[in-house]
Amino acid sequence: MTPLQILSEVVFLLCLVLLIYAYIGYPWILRLLVRRRINERLPTGAFHPKITVLIPVHNEERVIRQKLENCLMQDYPQDRLEIMICSDCSDDRTERIVHSFLGGNVTFYDYRDRSGKTGVINKSLPKATGEIVILTDANVMFEQGAIQKMVNFYCSPDIGAVCGQVRLVVPAGAKKIDKEIAYRNFETELKHLEGLWGSTIGAFGGFYSIRKELFRPLPDVAYNDDILIPMQVLRIGKKVVFEKEAISMESTSLSIQQEFKRRIRIGAGNFQAFFLLRDMLSPSRGMTCFFYFSHKVLRWFSPFLLLGLILSNALLIGYLPFAVLFFCQLLFYAVSVAVGILFSSKERYVPFLSGAYHFLMMNLAFFLGFLRFCRGIESAAWQTTDRAKG
Repeated sequence: MTPLQILSEVVFLLCLVLLIYAYIGYPWILRLLVRRRINERLPTGAFHPKITVLIPVHNEERVIRQKLENCLMQDYPQDRLEIMICSDCSDDRTERIVHSFLGGNVTFYDYRDRSGKTGVINKSLPKATGEIVILTDANVMFEQGAIQKMVNFYCSPDIGAVCGQVRLVVPAGAKKIDKEIAYRNFETELKHLEGLWGSTIGAFGGFYSIRKELFRPLPDVAYNDDILIPMQVLRIGKKVVFEKEAISMESTSLSIQQEFKRRIRIGAGNFQAFFLLRDMLSPSRGMTCFFYFSHKVLRWFSPFLLLGLILSNALLIGYLPFAVLFFCQLLFYAVSVAVGILFSSKERYVPFLSGAYHFLMMNLAFFLGFLRFCRGIESAAWQTTDRAKG
């Protein structure tokens, strides 16, 4: 073999091993690591610190009334609960609806300079009166008792953030996004298992909490607060846990195309977070470094691993085993895309290939997100995703 071919073989094997490790090896290793920790940190009793439910909104007239009613019906003591609605330059009926709830423990902040969710959090969280701040989205509805189950963990001073579970619901009239739900369930398991070590890597953005005293303002153009804020907590040595019994519900996007656009934005935020969290890859971070690299970093860079896999394989096509592997890769891509295109509009799925199509589309979205990140992120402002009322 020539030096180029030897290098290509090394790249091929490295990309293949890292991909298998990221999606199969790491979850398996994680399950082994936590076997003895399953029952080590279950809270008992009820803990009632003053809390603030912080809800950033932009044009949420369809769901804001239901969201407020949902918060007010929680069984948490009302005199220990503040609900903050923080509008990021909404120009629909959101403000009018919120005003009918004002008074008591509901407050409203109307920001007229558009700054996105991160900007709203930066401006609003310091104003919270609660020692625990729950960050949630307008279209995410809590199950009864979810807030109490989350807050109970704060009886331990070592815990700095608690992440809740956000289950996806396919609304009537929406195309089924079964593989997105399956992927969410996979993510839920990883977060729960990492949380048994006190190192949950990232939250579901629609429902998580932090001790107010631990919050540090994020960069104004930051996208993914749900990875940056929990990692802030881990950075200063506090624990981040996941409470799978603190359940909330969120409607999926109304179409696969809208979910794909959302993934592109998430992808851009992922690469932004990677550079903001470079220090968390230091071996001195211990298990947090291991979890972060295995769970997030490898997944974020998997589009480049896939690209490296096929390009290095192409340079080795003169050798029969690699020629067969190259043909198999091309066939895998072609059939997966064909199945996705043919069946997505009919809400029919071929189990393995539909999953493969979702995997490819997710990685394509991450790659396009990388290109978006490279062009420069100038604002964290968002447009409300077209999701059905929860």
